[in-house]
Amino acid sequence: MRRLLQPLLKTDGHYQTISFEEAYEQIATHSKLANNNSTLVMASGDYSNEELYLIQRLARTGLHTNAIGSFDYYKRGTAFFIDKNDIVPFAELFGASAFYTLLDAASTALSQKTALEILQACPDTPRYDFNTPGHLSIRNFGDFFRCINQYILRNDLAKGIYVQGLGKNFETYKAQILTEDLNLLLASNQLTEEEIRSFAERLLRDEAPVFVMWERFLDDRAVIELENLCMLLDIQAKPSSGFLCLKAELNSQGLFDMGLFPDICVGGEPFDDEHRQVMQELYGQTVCTEPVNLHEKIMTQKFNQCYLFNATGTEIPQDIMETAKHCSWSMLQTAYWDNEQETFDLILPASLPEECNGTFTDSARAAHTSKADATCPLPYDNIQLISSIGKHFGLPALDTPTDIFMEYISFFHAGCRSQQRHFFR
Repeated sequence: MRRLLQPLLKTDGHYQTISFEEAYEQIATHSKLANNNSTLVMASGDYSNEELYLIQRLARTGLHTNAIGSFDYYKRGTAFFIDKNDIVPFAELFGASAFYTLLDAASTALSQKTALEILQACPDTPRYDFNTPGHLSIRNFGDFFRCINQYILRNDLAKGIYVQGLGKNFETYKAQILTEDLNLLLASNQLTEEEIRSFAERLLRDEAPVFVMWERFLDDRAVIELENLCMLLDIQAKPSSGFLCLKAELNSQGLFDMGLFPDICVGGEPFDDEHRQVMQELYGQTVCTEPVNLHEKIMTQKFNQCYLFNATGTEIPQDIMETAKHCSWSMLQTAYWDNEQETFDLILPASLPEECNGTFTDSARAAHTSKADATCPLPYDNIQLISSIGKHFGLPALDTPTDIFMEYISFFHAGCRSQQRHFFR
């Protein structure tokens, strides 16, 4: 593959080089033909927070769609978005009394590398490695954690502030889980009641346990039940205790923080009238926030247009590629070009993460500033490029990370938001 330096437009079955301004006009012209939520917009986690913010702004205004998502979380749900105060910071791992880990030996992701370096710096801290010799082998962590939670509740072992009132929906959760067939939950992992009892008792002896889990191995149910477990045993309330789900992609946490999901607004909160009003005032035009079932529309080929933002070439799910093939108009933004990308009507060049200033959010939801350490060979980096597209739709120019940050913080509410936390689900 070679680096793409200019936009390519498919004309009569062949790609021709066009100017960036012509590419913007093509996008603006075709978007006028689309109805609300008839356009699919997908982005990968290799974009900065600022770039992701501009993508969602462009989608919900100029492209008239709230059908936005990511390759990283396609068909995985939004349970992976956890309040920052409920995540164990990397620095607090040093104070843990025990580690319960689920890691990916094949991954070189920075999040896992950082966690491993900390674990190795704590050689005296006991470590329980799932799916390794001598430890439990788990295929379905949702059912596994649910088994543990049922054992705790059935034997009146739940304790602490969450079961005493701070945790909402506790009694409903307890009643529901105690009616489930334990044998069915055990069968999905071929476990015995004795193995569940042994693990639960081990966990109960730990003062400050931390679950360090590779997120790609979990589904949304597993994350929810892990959070429930941490509340049932009060370990969520202690320093250096709780869970940290390691995210695989560079800025997959930013996908949540910037609202790259149909039901999540900028800032990671569900949409409400106040959020919609803020968007309307900032963007100066109608904003599409209509609910949409992204997966259902992809599977039934109900999209007429498709825009994929995939700078470094994250693998695109086959369902989404099929959608792009069936659309009347499709665009791909990528840094590299090969002949296999002939599906798309427009190929737009992308800058790489190391070529643009911005911020990225780690697995513990701590933001980090990234300074460009390589020269971008394009006349515009992604921020300037996406902002320029927005100008064709009458959106205010946002050409620097500072400008974007100042607009982004408009979505934050003053005051305590604790009433939205600590729900047993």
